Amino acid sequence: MKVLSMEKGKQVRNQTVLTIVPENKEDLFAMYQIIDIDDIAIFKKLYTNKNEDTNKKTTTDLARIKLRILSREFDIRDEYLRYKGVSCPDDTGSENIDSEIPIGKYISFSIAYNHPITLYKTHFNKYAEQLLLEATMPEAQADTAAVVLQEGISHICLLTASSTIMKQKVEFSMPKKKNANDVAKFETKMEKFYRATYDAIKKQFDFDQLRMIILCSPGFYAKTLFDNIIKYANEEQNDTILSNQSIFIVAHCSTGYLQGISEVLKNPEYSSLLEDTKFVKETLLFDNFLEHIESEDDLAWYGRCEIYKAVEMEAVDTLLITSDTLRSDNIVERENNMDLIELVKNQNGKVVIFSNFRDSGVELQHIGGFACILKYPVVDLDDIALEFPPINLITA
Repeated sequence: MKVLSMEKGKQVRNQTVLTIVPENKEDLFAMYQIIDIDDIAIFKKLYTNKNEDTNKKTTTDLARIKLRILSREFDIRDEYLRYKGVSCPDDTGSENIDSEIPIGKYISFSIAYNHPITLYKTHFNKYAEQLLLEATMPEAQADTAAVVLQEGISHICLLTASSTIMKQKVEFSMPKKKNANDVAKFETKMEKFYRATYDAIKKQFDFDQLRMIILCSPGFYAKTLFDNIIKYANEEQNDTILSNQSIFIVAHCSTGYLQGISEVLKNPEYSSLLEDTKFVKETLLFDNFLEHIESEDDLAWYGRCEIYKAVEMEAVDTLLITSDTLRSDNIVERENNMDLIELVKNQNGKVVIFSNFRDSGVELQHIGGFACILKYPVVDLDDIALEFPPINLITA
């Protein structure tokens, strides 16, 4: 996404005014979360008007229209984001930006790629700022990584919906295997190659952000790399990598260059596996939460008052929250939730945002939209929260 301009507090009612240009499907998802009901949008569209005298419809050229947003429809699979709003006065207060558009007329429009839209937002909170930052920085929104390799060369990459970003290339000149001595040198060099690739993975990948890492190659290089990654991580007692073994996928491709990643992503043999693995962290974490609930070990709780009390006690290890909860249409509630996230992070806790397009996110939404796993058991947290309500819980 491109941000053409942004001004904070420059307009009436302390509004933030920004002009953005969506470029891909991920940008649509960001816009869906950034644009709220009652925001003002300025955009261009072909406008059809009805002449009352002749009762005929006429289509103008592209008209600039200013609307107050009333509702939205979104389908991420079909890349469809549509808004409905009511036309409102321009800066003169007497007409819409295009004078042919009457004020108070209901109009719908779909977001189109590479067309700018200007937003007037009264409530531009930290979550919206973060979404905008991630949308304008492709690397920040990458939750999938890949290493494609063959003999003596590997490419360490981050993947977004629209591009492959190569972060580092590891290349070793490999000796030819003419005799037994050469074979020994070759194996020693390959060991150094795998170690260098492992070091590059540690340096370039943020395992807290990634949901899936694809290791792909012709032959058995990818499988050997994975085995070595686990071996080196055990030697170093690298708990970050060891606890994320489940997000690695070993796949076959015909080349160790970037085209190999495209082969894997397009291969029907891997498509369902890739989809499941991408959200395996969410699924495993939610399963862990349910196990704590079922065992009644007092390590997991849900309920607004209980979670705020746990945060007040600095007892939260992991906060589970859905994306729909974060973009609540209730502005006070939304900002309370953002403050809650900041509190958890300041206490060295983890925050995992669950997509409402996934089963685990739907289940979490059914129990209120957020839950927590604690650092230590807290017996009868619900009774404690009822008797001593958390002071940082603001009723929305």
